[in-house]
Amino acid sequence: MNSKELYREILFSKRRCASIGLKDSINFPLVTLSKEDLKVKLNENMKLINIFRNCIDNIIDAVKEKYMFLLTDQDGCLLNLLCNNNVYRYIDKFGFRIGTYFTENSLGTNAISMAINVKRCVFLTPQDHYCGILKKWYCIASPLIIDEKTIGYLDVSTIEHDMAEEMVALTELLVYQIENEYKKIIRNKDRTNIIKFSKEQLKILKLITKGYKDSAIASELKISINTVNYHKRNIFKKLGVLSTREAIVKAIQMHLVEID
Repeated sequence: MNSKELYREILFSKRRCASIGLKDSINFPLVTLSKEDLKVKLNENMKLINIFRNCIDNIIDAVKEKYMFLLTDQDGCLLNLLCNNNVYRYIDKFGFRIGTYFTENSLGTNAISMAINVKRCVFLTPQDHYCGILKKWYCIASPLIIDEKTIGYLDVSTIEHDMAEEMVALTELLVYQIENEYKKIIRNKDRTNIIKFSKEQLKILKLITKGYKDSAIASELKISINTVNYHKRNIFKKLGVLSTREAIVKAIQMHLVEID
């Protein structure tokens, strides 16, 4: 989509906002989830949230100090936000928090709502936004797509500072990383569904990842060491590994166990 086509879509969006009676002078987002609904929403998207946070953590601090990184679900609901404390305090005054919707009916024309509409990466300057509370924001937003299905949106924004050109490339890189990590989880989950473990084997596998020796596992589960070794041989066979260390690594990769 070229700049003229995007500009036309922005105008269409602003007309829709005006047609539904949305005032550009609103002081806060109009749609935010209740605490109960937000809890459900976050639980449903916890894997995506964790991937997002891990990817952003790898960015140099100088970039994280200047820019905000926002993650929404496929409907534009804010799932997570990473920025410095000063920026967070500033946007919190205007009601931007986890559970806020970045849809047209909530915030007027904005980068996330436009990415939802045009189904691709967009860049909006302050004057492109419909509502006054976003008139200082420079934003890049892109859909996160897995197997042709949108699972969420990534937004990189800055307030009162022009967007550096290299941030477009960084956003594209982050989108690739998040999508790639999410695909890995799906692949591992598919493999896990194929490999069937008994409850006893999963208990032993969890204790192995915690560093328990065979004797400690036997004592914890009140079984013999021979039984422990029998289950371990079957676990190794199912995972296709030859050692305890390999079993631990693969079990974590396949999300068979979680590290406390």
